[in-house]
Order: sequence, then C-alpha cells, then structure tokens
Amino acid sequence: MGFPCHPIIQLLMLPLRVQGSDNRHRIKHKNNETAILGENVTIFCNLTTPVDVVQITWQKIQDSLPQNIGTYSSKYGEKTLPPYIDRLHCEAIEPNSSFITIREVTFEVEACYKCLFNVFPHGSHGGQICLSIITVSELRTELQSNLDSEDFLRFTYLAVGKPAPQISLFPLQVLINPPEESLALNPSGTVTITEMYNVSLETVRSLRLRHLIVHMDHPLRNEEKIIPLSVKQECLSMCLKPHPS
Repeated sequence: MGFPCHPIIQLLMLPLRVQGSDNRHRIKHKNNETAILGENVTIFCNLTTPVDVVQITWQKIQDSLPQNIGTYSSKYGEKTLPPYIDRLHCEAIEPNSSFITIREVTFEVEACYKCLFNVFPHGSHGGQICLSIITVSELRTELQSNLDSEDFLRFTYLAVGKPAPQISLFPLQVLINPPEESLALNPSGTVTITEMYNVSLETVRSLRLRHLIVHMDHPLRNEEKIIPLSVKQECLSMCLKPHPS
C-alpha cells in the first residue's frame, strides 16, 4: 500500500528521544518541535519494534488533560475530531510510524502532543512532543527631533515577536546613556520590545561617522537598518532605510 507525501516544515534540528514503558516497545520522537506562525508543522512518532499496531491515537495535552484529536488505523483510515477537522492530517507512513500535520498554525495549537500506539496484545505505548510557535515583526522606527538642543538626537526602535527579539545599536560610543528598554506582554503571547536611544551629535561629529547600525536578533530571522548621517555645519539630518541581513 502506498502512502502520500506531505510538505514538512522543521525549523530546529533537535535530538531524537527514545521512550517506552519497557524494553520491548520503544518510541522514537523529538522532545520539542518549533513552527512559524501561520505555516504548517509536521510531528513524527516511530515505534522502533516490529509489532502488531491496532490503532495510532494523537492527543493534545490541554490544561494537563489529554484530548483526542486524531486517530489512524489500517481498518478505518484517518479520523480527525473537532475542532481540528480541515486543519489536521493524521497518517501512518508505515504500520509502526505515524505523523500529524497541523495546517496554518496559530498560538492556540502551542501545546504538548502525545502519540499512542495501541499494540496487540500489550496495550498502549506513547511518546510526547511539545510544540512552540515563533514569530517576529519587522523592525520599526520613530525619529524624535529635538528642537531645544542640537547636542543630541532621540529615536525609538520597536519590534514584536515570540520569543522577544533583541535590539542593539552600533557603535555604542555615540550613546549619551544606556538605552531605555521596555517589554510588554501581549494577549497573544508575543512580546513588544521598545528601545529608546539618545545619540550624541558631538560624538558623531568627532568620530566622523557616516552611519549607525541598528540590529535585531531573533531565532526566526535577523534584520539590520542602516542610519545614514549627513553633517553640514551645525545641522545633522537623519534618514532610515532597510538593509538586508
């Protein structure tokens, strides 16, 4: 019997874990899996011993309680339970190996999932994989011109992500004081990070800098923005443009 192929998105190559209630039935799986918000993710479980598998059941662990979300058996095929119909695909690659694909993942699917192999006549044996969802926005900026002083310029950078991105400025010598950082936890689980910089124009002139660099670091991607500097007599103008990392 042939088995269909499905696209798989895997962001982190993590060690596989072999788990089992005894030495006869061992299950190979990842402890953790990571997916990008809005994309698909596939989770695998593999029973390493050749036995008679009657049914494979996938569960979502919600508030420490297992909830059946899908099953697969050679007799009845794939069965998906609400509310995952049309969003979840449960399949067996071979009799002792199974996967689920969750389509267009949201933060609501971030949880631990358990695969259970019902083995005749020995009962059920399972393994658990915990799924994390990550996302990050573009790096945004707000320039605040200082009309009362020509000594410094203030600007703010902001990004939203899960986990929280890191923002830094180079070179650090131009800063009058350490950057002011604030973190805000959003209802979705993302974190908004805001960094405010006070740049010394005198230092910019003395170092003869032509640009500054703001860097955002995140597991999903990195981003840089180059801040070109132009000095004419006692006037400094600043503009921003994206720079591919």
